[in-house]
Amino acid sequence: MMKETLKIFSEAHEAVKTIIKEMSKVIIGQTETIEHVLMCIFAGGHILLESAPGLAKTLMAETLSKVLRTDSKRIQLTPDLTPQDITGFEMPVFGTQLWVTRKGPIFTTICIADEINRAAEKTQAGFMEPMQERKVTIGLEDLPLDQLFTLIGTRNPIETGGTFAIAEAILDRFLVNAIIDYPSLADEKKIAVGTEDLSKIDIRAVCGKEDILPAKDFVLTPGYIEENHVMVDYIARIIDTSRPQHTHLHLSQKDTSYYRSMVSLSLASPRATKAYMRAVLVFSHIILGDKMILPEHVKTLAKSILRHRLILQSEAEYSGLTTDEIIEWLLNRVPIYRSE
Repeated sequence: MMKETLKIFSEAHEAVKTIIKEMSKVIIGQTETIEHVLMCIFAGGHILLESAPGLAKTLMAETLSKVLRTDSKRIQLTPDLTPQDITGFEMPVFGTQLWVTRKGPIFTTICIADEINRAAEKTQAGFMEPMQERKVTIGLEDLPLDQLFTLIGTRNPIETGGTFAIAEAILDRFLVNAIIDYPSLADEKKIAVGTEDLSKIDIRAVCGKEDILPAKDFVLTPGYIEENHVMVDYIARIIDTSRPQHTHLHLSQKDTSYYRSMVSLSLASPRATKAYMRAVLVFSHIILGDKMILPEHVKTLAKSILRHRLILQSEAEYSGLTTDEIIEWLLNRVPIYRSE
């Protein structure tokens, strides 16, 4: 690793440690989730948080925006919402022939789309352009979003009444699907005696865009990760093997038949492969502060990268099999090094 590159990653790693330390004053026992959110920011991705209500998803976004000296907005998704309620619209100026643009809540840095699966597919489409292109088209005008724009989508896996399936094109645009579990007993007691009022907690703005953008720009520049041919090949084979129609390339006939009986569809597109590579780069160099990308880093992120991209067969769901178990099964069968 070149000296200049090492300096960029080292400074970003120090910034991450500072951010996590500051956020942990409010967000207790969720260090891994905070790491995933920061990983998405540096990798130019978005995150889908899955948990029961009351596990501080909104509080996390608000705390993060305060620590990063930036802004955040929350969109409560409901069935009657329209795409324009998210992105904005043009409106006439009364008594004139002029039209003005009224920007929607998507124009922020940290945007939390609360219970995204309560919005109809037509409404969900309002997120597609912002997530992929980081801009919004209103009328004939293309309006750029913030350089650090990150969407934090949430869904409650327990309450399914009145919900819609999240569109496949939206799911593939989420870099990570993180599952937030209930806190440990020790953490629960800390939460119980604490306060959620950020104004009463000494939360400092410890970082800004200038601490994140140099590393993010480097991560998004093509070329660096491609130099690590072994890890690129390993990631590409994991993604390729996750697709039921391609499993014969890397699995035995018996394993292929089993996999196809368990998984009906993989949403892991080439976009997912590229995003996986960026996530591994950020995770190893910036989150962990390691100088090398290791196979363990690839394996550690596999479930959060793939769990929302694999659609199980109904038989697998009825039998109690989980997506994480399928991913673990895949990792055990995809060798790190290709056998020629």
